[in-house]
Amino acid sequence: MLKNIIVISKSTDPYCNLAMEEYIFNNIKKNEVIFYLWQNHKTVVIGRNQNPYIECDVDYIEGNGAKIARRMSGGGTVYHDLGNLNFTFVTSKENHNIEKQILVIRKAIEKFGLSVDKSGRNDLTINNKKFSGHAFYEDDNKMFHHGTIMIDVDKLELNNILKPSKIKLKSKGIDSVKSRVINLKECNNDITLNDVFKNLIESFKEVYGEVYSIRETIGKEVKGNLLEKYKNHKWVYGESPEFNVNLETPTDIGNIQILMDIKDNVVKKVRVYSDSLNQISFSDLEQLIVKQEFNRENILKTVYYFLESFK
Repeated sequence: MLKNIIVISKSTDPYCNLAMEEYIFNNIKKNEVIFYLWQNHKTVVIGRNQNPYIECDVDYIEGNGAKIARRMSGGGTVYHDLGNLNFTFVTSKENHNIEKQILVIRKAIEKFGLSVDKSGRNDLTINNKKFSGHAFYEDDNKMFHHGTIMIDVDKLELNNILKPSKIKLKSKGIDSVKSRVINLKECNNDITLNDVFKNLIESFKEVYGEVYSIRETIGKEVKGNLLEKYKNHKWVYGESPEFNVNLETPTDIGNIQILMDIKDNVVKKVRVYSDSLNQISFSDLEQLIVKQEFNRENILKTVYYFLESFK
């Protein structure tokens, strides 16, 4: 019999909350479904394969009391503040059910009389504008599905901080990230954060049944090494080489960005970044590109050839 567990973080530190998410993931039992609710104070959270210097205004962030964090899952960059609520479903692979998980979120929001639509693999929308973006991670027969719920996010700050790809904006027919998202309070001004918390817990019970336990945490379970991983400069910022060519292309799995240091028309160094939700090690693609003679068409052919194996 499944044990349905709700964990609510009382911390607003992104490194603590992401470390707690991984702690839950590492320690979940086969018969458990854990619904983790958490918030971050002014934080940009980038996907596993993204470059923060490309995705956001690092100088602005550091000068305005915000933080940058990197998560385990793929996908794109998001902005969190205390007007946003995050959720994570953690399960064994056999108990992972994306339809049930999304139903929990939809039911919670539809209790406010709003009509929620699913857009693509990872967005929930109202009036064709995103209020909830999702990402996924799996390893060792365990999975998690996490996402955001925009209740009253500072959209001006979001627009100041994020620098989305022009390719992505063009593909969606919009001119700024601010214009493609919506806060729940814009749809119903009476909605509060506490109301959303309450509805999520009720919806989780309605979809999954009896809840074995509800507990609050400030992350004391998280041991030093795991917390330090998320704070570590190398984990957050990665190693971005000096480059003189920036090649970006849309693909079926998401945008691919290739930074190359070209000398004597040969690729000397390369790093590949992506907002793909797929779990891909792009180091293998980098090995295929490095030392190639630089030719835009040939580089792109290499990318598409590499991605064939993930279809």
